[in-house]
Amino acid sequence: MHRSILIVEDELVVAGDIRLTLERAGYTVSGIARSYHSAMENINARPPGLVLLDIFLKGDLTGIDVAAELNKRDIPFVYLSANCNTGVLEMAKVTQPSGFIVKPFREKDLLVTLDIARYRHDYTKQLNPEGKKQRGAEFPAPGTTANRPEGPGLNGIIGSSPSMVRVFNLVKDVGPLDTSVLILGESGTGKEGIANCIHHLSSRWKNPFVKLNCAALPPNLVESELFGHEKGAFTGAYDRRIGKFEQADGGTLFLDEIGEMQPSVQVKLLRVLQEREIERIGGRETIKVNVRIIAATNNNLEKAIAEGKFRLDLYYRLNVFPVILPPLRERKGDIPLLVNHFIKMYAQKTNRPVEGISEEALVRLMEYSWPGNVRELQNLIERSVLMSNDTILQNVSFISLLPRDGQQQAPELAGGQVKTIAEMEREHILSVLRTCKGRISGPGGAASLLNLPASTLKSKMKKLGIEKIYKG
Repeated sequence: MHRSILIVEDELVVAGDIRLTLERAGYTVSGIARSYHSAMENINARPPGLVLLDIFLKGDLTGIDVAAELNKRDIPFVYLSANCNTGVLEMAKVTQPSGFIVKPFREKDLLVTLDIARYRHDYTKQLNPEGKKQRGAEFPAPGTTANRPEGPGLNGIIGSSPSMVRVFNLVKDVGPLDTSVLILGESGTGKEGIANCIHHLSSRWKNPFVKLNCAALPPNLVESELFGHEKGAFTGAYDRRIGKFEQADGGTLFLDEIGEMQPSVQVKLLRVLQEREIERIGGRETIKVNVRIIAATNNNLEKAIAEGKFRLDLYYRLNVFPVILPPLRERKGDIPLLVNHFIKMYAQKTNRPVEGISEEALVRLMEYSWPGNVRELQNLIERSVLMSNDTILQNVSFISLLPRDGQQQAPELAGGQVKTIAEMEREHILSVLRTCKGRISGPGGAASLLNLPASTLKSKMKKLGIEKIYKG
């Protein structure tokens, strides 16, 4: 994309400052417009490569109206605004801008956003030239291309539905690049597995894939985990510690639940993304790092931005290449594939004889809405395989408790009485104990199958009145 930019900004002083910044950076400013009509005159006379577009302009028509015309002409644009409340963001989002800058802003933030916008536009055109057909459904396992040895599997990321084919194609496209990726999706949709795939399809595949769950640590520890600390930097810092960025040097850092990161840490993360260098807490040394960032969240980041909980500049810096994972309820055609995959995996892992699932049980699984997505299905099949001694799963563990889509009522006892959660839990524990012949502790015991400490299981049994039945 050529480097000419039209500035659409009704404050002439601001527009003049932007013009100087752009010209120093090697851009050509094709003009400055203060209104919708002035902007359209400039665009029609000399179409720019990119437009910097203020949302609120002089007159009745706004930057949103200009954006609609730019989309018709396939001209990328970056919004400028001093107002980023929810309403403005919602209006702006539907026009699909290539970036969003909040005033006031730093020169480097503006230039980075423009670089990202130019890259995204060029890359999108490269992937979708006019008349290009959609790719097929094949998706190579990580590490199997370009003379690499065979890499790890897909971590349960399986599917042939159109929505998953689109995800697989996006991952194939972005894997070899070195750009940041933002994976969006509900809990349990497989975001970490996709991040792992992207890493193993990149040139960094031999180097570390380091993970940090931003929601799993207290806010005051996330910074230390990311950047490390020097001995004596704070109470309890008895030794120097290397952070995740240094651990991932040359490789990929996966930041899960990025929406939970505190604003104070977001500022430092943004600096690393821009400068490619860190400082350990309590240290004075600047350390260069070469790390690719893949972030993931199940949060609505636009809402968090409007509420002041997430930085807009960080959002656009991370969201260079978004990958959206569909929930399982929107790709139910993949359930048979997933069920067979999990049955095979857990049958081999636990040395159980299970080879498949009955048609009746599979239909029941297809009727469920799966709020916990693929992870919930995986856990259900794991429990069912562990508890089965047959070759075919007839009664999937807990399957009678799964409501059909649109069914709100809870399971019922005889006479129409609704079961309580305690009663459902009691039934499940009794079922597992029967499978284990009353054994609680040790390998293959009920506590192991339920993934509970034996002491916790015994406490539950006492509370639920099971202790007198099984005392193993």
